[in-house]
Amino acid sequence: MKKILFAGVGLFLVIGLLVTLQVAAAKDGLVPTRENSTLVDKAGKRVLVYTEVNEKNLHETNPHWGIVFKDGKFGENAILKSFANPLAFHDALLQTGSNPGNNLTKDVIGKSVEGDALQVTATWQGLGKELSIGDIFYDKTGKGFEIKFGGNRKAAEEMNTGCITCLESCWIAITSNAKYPTITSATRAISPNSLFKGRPEVLPGGNKPVIVIYRLTEKQ
Repeated sequence: MKKILFAGVGLFLVIGLLVTLQVAAAKDGLVPTRENSTLVDKAGKRVLVYTEVNEKNLHETNPHWGIVFKDGKFGENAILKSFANPLAFHDALLQTGSNPGNNLTKDVIGKSVEGDALQVTATWQGLGKELSIGDIFYDKTGKGFEIKFGGNRKAAEEMNTGCITCLESCWIAITSNAKYPTITSATRAISPNSLFKGRPEVLPGGNKPVIVIYRLTEKQ
């Protein structure tokens, strides 16, 4: 009898999670999961990605790892660990009509990522709304976030870092932050563009799911 009761409670909690995310993330019920981690809403020009909070990076800063594929080389460095493969994510953005910049290489220093601008928001169980990337990530220098579709599909495949969203301009990440230019690894070690971490007072802890939504903004 107890097993049946516990099973019923567990099913109720799962249903509650899905309903909450459906309301917050998409009126049409688009909700990514671990198993189906990347969803495209062509009409709304959105890509929805399933991620989980990396607890340690709610308390420790890092120089640029924002959202990274869990199976990439830098997956453990992420603030949010993505279950979306970077190549699938890149191709999903293309389906929304987003155009990649592809303006950076490993030899380009001091330049910002180009490509279509994306509005990046997040939601999770019980939140009931979407928060901006600046609401969930702490940026020590305070220049903020201007996420663009950098592209970099070939580099992402070859380097296998797993980078979905880098918090400074990057020649590998699919999307990255135009507010901070590319710098060398040596410069970053001595004087990083900024330092970032998740906001523990805002994000849910304990490796909880977070749905990240990338919207193509209106082109000027």
